[in-house]
Amino acid sequence: ARKNNTDFKSISYCGKKDRYARTFQYITSEKKLSQLNINENIKIQYLGKTDQKAAPSLIRANSFEVTIRDLTEQEIKKIKERLNEIKEYGFPNYFGEQRFGSYDKRLGFFGEKFLKAHYNGALKCLLCSIHSEDKREEKERKRQFFEKWGDWSYLQSLAKTAVEKKTFQILLEKPKGFLNAIHIYPEEEISMAFSAYQSYLWNKILMKFFMELNVSANISIKEWLYPCFYKLSDKDFLFLKGLNIPVPGIKPFFESDYVERVYDAVLKEEGLFQAKFNLRKYRKVIIKSFPRPAIIIPEDLKILNETADEFYKGRMAVSLAFKLQRGCFATILLKSLILS
Repeated sequence: ARKNNTDFKSISYCGKKDRYARTFQYITSEKKLSQLNINENIKIQYLGKTDQKAAPSLIRANSFEVTIRDLTEQEIKKIKERLNEIKEYGFPNYFGEQRFGSYDKRLGFFGEKFLKAHYNGALKCLLCSIHSEDKREEKERKRQFFEKWGDWSYLQSLAKTAVEKKTFQILLEKPKGFLNAIHIYPEEEISMAFSAYQSYLWNKILMKFFMELNVSANISIKEWLYPCFYKLSDKDFLFLKGLNIPVPGIKPFFESDYVERVYDAVLKEEGLFQAKFNLRKYRKVIIKSFPRPAIIIPEDLKILNETADEFYKGRMAVSLAFKLQRGCFATILLKSLILS
């Protein structure tokens, strides 16, 4: 948008892509973009005209090619066995690590704090959460924000970004104006922070269903351990294959009373209830509920080739290809593929 002197909101896209991957996707722009080589990592190719904006709802599936490295022949044999099991039974449709980029272990979830009206803690999550991609100077500044929280005059002297400066100016004028300060943050950042907590809650709900089935394996996501499975009985597979669980939000739809009981039990454990998702104190974002399948069977899952690993001497590499419907995480498929 900057390169083409246009408003960011005039560019529409289908979804965010992983920071570390070679990816492509379709975007639309209300204005024809003339500057197409943005930098060495981002290039745009003009394809044509449409009267429909790009949107996530237009994605039918995402295609992946992934190479797993540093393997022994025995490990490749296990991967092949698991490949056949996943083709038949699928894998748990947990949200992957990418969804939890805004989460900081010390501070918790912005969404949780906000829904419980802990606006001080919610603002702290926005300002003090440290992420792996932060530069060293930024990490140190956030540590200072955390340690000196409440000394607004000192923290304003440390502020670098426009939103940091504006936040501490608000708090200098109104020391408990945490909610006012939250309102100056970009809607997209707030929306993603709520999505992270929704995803955590949904993963926890799905975990409850698997715990009822006494499955025998686990996968780790961020710092949490979740049950997984190798195979399923016919009865369990039939149940899970048809199971859609609403992501926590406004007006969830429940396929059965059983699903609603599990859903409400998880919210209760978190100190929440359904009405909490109506954001009366913040109208810029709507926390929508939507159905999400419990398990996913990937399309066209296959091994492309096995080769000697060019990076790890004496080891093997295997390349896979598969397709996943929108909103599913390839990282979870890979974790399910290499269960110990």
